[in-house]
Amino acid sequence: MGVHRLRVAGVERLLIAAPDHAPSVAQVAGRGRVWGAMSALYALHGADSLGLGDYADLGAAASALAGLGADFIGVNPVHARGAAHGGISPYSPSSRIALEPGWIAPRAAPGFSACAAAQALLAEAAPGVSAARAGDFARHRARDAAAAPALRALYEAFDDADGAFAAWRAGLGPTLGAALEDFALFEALSLRLGEDWRAWPRGYATPDAPAARALARAHPDEPRYHLWLQWLADRQLAAAQARARGAGMALGLYLDLAVGVRPDGADVWANPQAFARGVSLGAPPDRLAPGGQVWALAPFSPQGLRAAAYAPFVAALRAAMRHAGLLRIDHVLGFARAYWAPESGAPGGYVAYPLEALLAITRIEAARAGCVVVGEDLGTVPEGFRRRLADSGLYGCSVMQFERSGGAFTPPRRYPAMAIASFGTHDTPTFRGWLRGRDIDWRQKIGDYDATAAAQAREGRAAEAEAFARLLRGEGLAAGGEGLAAEGEGLAAGGEGPSADGDGLAAGGEDALCDAAHRLLAGAPCALVALSLDDALGVVEQPNLPGTVDQHPNWRRRLPVAVEALATDPDLRRLAAILSEARPKGNAMSVKTVATQPIEGQKPGTSGLRAKTAVFMRPNYLENYVQATFDALGGVAGKTLALGGDGRYFAAEASQIILKMAAANGAARVIVGRGGLLSTPAASALIRKRKTDGGLILSASHNPGGPDGDFGVKYNIAAGGPAPEAITEAIHARTLSIT
Repeated sequence: MGVHRLRVAGVERLLIAAPDHAPSVAQVAGRGRVWGAMSALYALHGADSLGLGDYADLGAAASALAGLGADFIGVNPVHARGAAHGGISPYSPSSRIALEPGWIAPRAAPGFSACAAAQALLAEAAPGVSAARAGDFARHRARDAAAAPALRALYEAFDDADGAFAAWRAGLGPTLGAALEDFALFEALSLRLGEDWRAWPRGYATPDAPAARALARAHPDEPRYHLWLQWLADRQLAAAQARARGAGMALGLYLDLAVGVRPDGADVWANPQAFARGVSLGAPPDRLAPGGQVWALAPFSPQGLRAAAYAPFVAALRAAMRHAGLLRIDHVLGFARAYWAPESGAPGGYVAYPLEALLAITRIEAARAGCVVVGEDLGTVPEGFRRRLADSGLYGCSVMQFERSGGAFTPPRRYPAMAIASFGTHDTPTFRGWLRGRDIDWRQKIGDYDATAAAQAREGRAAEAEAFARLLRGEGLAAGGEGLAAEGEGLAAGGEGPSADGDGLAAGGEDALCDAAHRLLAGAPCALVALSLDDALGVVEQPNLPGTVDQHPNWRRRLPVAVEALATDPDLRRLAAILSEARPKGNAMSVKTVATQPIEGQKPGTSGLRAKTAVFMRPNYLENYVQATFDALGGVAGKTLALGGDGRYFAAEASQIILKMAAANGAARVIVGRGGLLSTPAASALIRKRKTDGGLILSASHNPGGPDGDFGVKYNIAAGGPAPEAITEAIHARTLSIT
C-alpha cells in the first residue's frame, strides 16, 4: 500500500496501491450513526485562555460535549498561518503541514509551572487579556501579543531533560520531519526578510539555497524555536484528541484540510515546482458570492504533483489526519477540477486534476491513520462525482439550507447515508440568522445588494421560510402549535424576520424551530450529523461571509458561553438530548485510569527492556513501561502502531494489555501479526510497508522463554529500526516519574 516509482527497462511509472475504501464510520466508531458538534476554534474560550480558544480549550470542549453524547467535535483548519502574516483566516494558511502556533495554550506547555519569567509575562499581560475576554470578538493580535513573550521565555528555559522533544523529532518520519524542518526555517527567514518569499534575495529562494542554509548554520536556534513551537502544538492537539477519546467520543477531533495555501507561504517556498504560478484558486459567481471568489491560494500543478510522486499532497493529508478521527476535505471537487483565476484579472476557468490518483492516495492515508473522511461537495458538481466519492468511502455533505428541489425542502429522511448532515456551514447564515435574513442585511450593508436586490432577496427568503414551514408540517412537527407556526413579524421588504402571513415562521419560536430542524436531521439516514454550537447557543451572526475580507468581521465572533459552561447550558443540553435519543451511543468502551508508581530497573537498551517473565507479570510492570513508551513518543492518539512477537510465554496476555492501553490512549489503529506472531525482521518490514508510527515487539531474542525464562518489549521507530538513544532515554525518564 502506497505510492511507488516503478522502473522497467529504463521506463519509469508511478504505481499507487490503495485499498478500495477509506475507513467507514461504523469501522472507526463502532456504530453506523453518530452525531457531533462544530465550532470555530477561536470561538471557544475558557478561564485559562487568552481571550480566544486554544488547543486546551478544544480538549475541554470535547470532554464536555462527550458527556452530552457527542462523538466528534469539528473545528476550522488548524494549519499554520505564518509568523510574519497578519491575516487571521484559517482557510488562508502558509502551510497545510505545520500547525498554527497561535492556538498553543502557554499555561499547558511543559515547564510553565517552573518558569517564573513566563508566568510574570502573562501576569503583565493580564489587563489586556481581561479586556479581550469581555468582548464579543476574538482579538487575535492581543492574544498573540500576550502569548508570544511567554512562549519565548519558556523556550529559553527549555532543556529537553526528558528527551521528549528529541523523541518527537525522531518519530515524525521522513515525510513530515523534513517538511516541518523546512517550515521552521521559513518562519525564521520570514521574520528577517518579510512575509513574501518571492521578494527575498535569490540566495533564499528554496530551503537548500546557499544563503538559507548559511543562516540555518549561523543561527540554529531561530529555526529550532519554530520547530519547538510545532512540537508544542502537536503535543497539545494530540492531548485534545486523547481527551476527546478518553471522555467517550468515538471519533474525537473532526479536523479540516483547507483547499490550498498562500503563494507567499512556506509550502510553496519548500516545493515551488508542485504549484502553479500566476493564478489563484477561486470559484465562479454563485448564490453565496454573487461576484465570484478569488481565494489568493496557490493551486497544485497537476504535472508538478505527478513529477513529485504526489509527495506534497501525501504530506498535507498525513499531517491533517495525524490527530483526527474524522477529516473534512474542503472543496473536494478540486480532486477532479479546480477553478483557476488569473492574477492578471483575465477570465478564469476550470483545470482538470487526476481524480483517481488523488482519491487512491486519500484512501491510503485514511487507512493508515484510521480516519474517516468527509469531502465537502457543495456547489456545482459534475455528474457522477458524488458516486465516485462514495465508491472510495468518502462521505459527502447534506446541508439543510441547500437541500431543496423545485422550491421545496427535501426531507432529511431522504438524505444519503454516506453524508454528514447539518443545517449550515461556517459560510452560511446561522439558523437564527437565516430566519432573520441577516446575511441579506449584510449584503446590502456592504454594497453587494442595492435596495431593489435586497428586497428581492428578502422576498426569496420569505418563500424559503414558508417552504421550511411546509417541511415541518409535512413531517408532523408543526402539530399542536409548539411555536412552529405563528403570525407576527415577517421578512417582508425592510423586515428582519421570516414572513409569516398566517402559516409561516415567527422570530418568537426560534428555539422550537431549531429543535424541530435538528430532530429531522437526527433521524436522517446519514452516518454523521453535526450540530453547530452557534445554533445551539442562539448565535445570530455567521462566522464568515463568503467573498469578503474586511467588510464583515470574519473569523472573529466568539461563542456566548465559555467551555466550562457548555456541559450545563440548557439550550445545548436540550439539542444534545434530541440528537442522542435518535443516535444513542450504545455500549461504548470505558476508559479507566489506574494509579501507579515508578518501578526501578526499567531502563531499555537498543533491544528494548528485558527481564524475567515473572517480573513482567508483576502488577503494573508491563503497564508502566508501555505507558512510559507511549508518553515518551508524545502520545499515540491518532497514530497507527504494529504489534507482534516471537510467541513466547505471556505474549498473548501482554498483547491484550497493550491493545487495551493503545485504545485507551486514543491510538487510531494497531496492526497485529496473525496469532500475535511477528519476528523482529517481519515487524520492521511491516512498519515500513504500512508506514506506521512504529511498533512494539514482544521478544527477548535468543534468550529462552517460558515461566522461568525471559520476556522483552522493544519499540521500533517509524523507519523500522530500533529506537535511538534519545527515545530510549526518554522512555527511561518517564518510567521514573510515572504516577
